[in-house]
Amino acid sequence: MNKKGNGWKTTAFIFIGLWLLTVGTFIWLIAIGTEAINNETECAVNVCEDDTYTAYFYDDMDGICYCYSGSEIVHQEYIK
Repeated sequence: MNKKGNGWKTTAFIFIGLWLLTVGTFIWLIAIGTEAINNETECAVNVCEDDTYTAYFYDDMDGICYCYSGSEIVHQEYIK
């Protein structure tokens, strides 16, 4: 059997694998970004919606929404 004629198959498998890895990583990153945006919106709209709060901050690492009145944390709530 001639091994010189099968080089394109190996190259094709490598490129297909790299393409699948790239697409999977891209989809994973989109999912993470969408979740972060949804949590930020949840914090701004549903948790810190009261007029007494002047600002809000959503901590991605801890999943905690902080509502501020001036420079003080007045309310904090865990989201998901």
